[in-house]
Amino acid sequence: MSLIRYDGCGPAIYLVAINPIGYYEYVIGGHITLSIHQPSTLPNIRRVLTGHKADGKSTFIVDETTTPRLIAPGISQNSFHDFYRTKTVPASVDSEITTGSFVDEAKTDLSFLSPEGSTFRCADYAPGSVSPFHRTVTLDYGIIAKGSIVLELDDGKRTTLNEGDVICQRSTIHKWINESNEWTRIYFVMLGANPVTVNGKELGNVGLKP
Repeated sequence: MSLIRYDGCGPAIYLVAINPIGYYEYVIGGHITLSIHQPSTLPNIRRVLTGHKADGKSTFIVDETTTPRLIAPGISQNSFHDFYRTKTVPASVDSEITTGSFVDEAKTDLSFLSPEGSTFRCADYAPGSVSPFHRTVTLDYGIIAKGSIVLELDDGKRTTLNEGDVICQRSTIHKWINESNEWTRIYFVMLGANPVTVNGKELGNVGLKP
């Protein structure tokens, strides 16, 4: 069978076949993987943001249901829900006062991470899906809210994280593998970090564009 190459971040991705249980079957970086072609069965998420009025009193400035965006359109139904983002830490949280209107950086900046700031999002992983190996120069706090996920590091070690488990990802190369038959949802807070230096070499972003 001829292979169809999909261009994108990370290793070359080739569509092989649609297998009998309804998954797309891919070769990613030389390994067979699966990615379901049906949209997520998990509900969208309500996002509530607070702020300040001109007199300094508190107010609700956003109360809405988020719309997910695909991580790799055309390849996988894995998706992000972006909740909040800042360009710096400590963060400025007064745009509605200083500029006269709230600046929602989660909607104005769709880059993968904020190198000197923070990103709050969740990621939904389809049954059978496998991410490419990647590293971001960030400190990531993750909570497994639904399902389970396998975390594999570049030394070959793996561990399974289950609902309620937490992960602190400290700028290491890793990939996510959903070996279950259910969608998995993980909430992440990503903070910009100083790069790790080994033998005089900085370990920078790998596999995904910032």
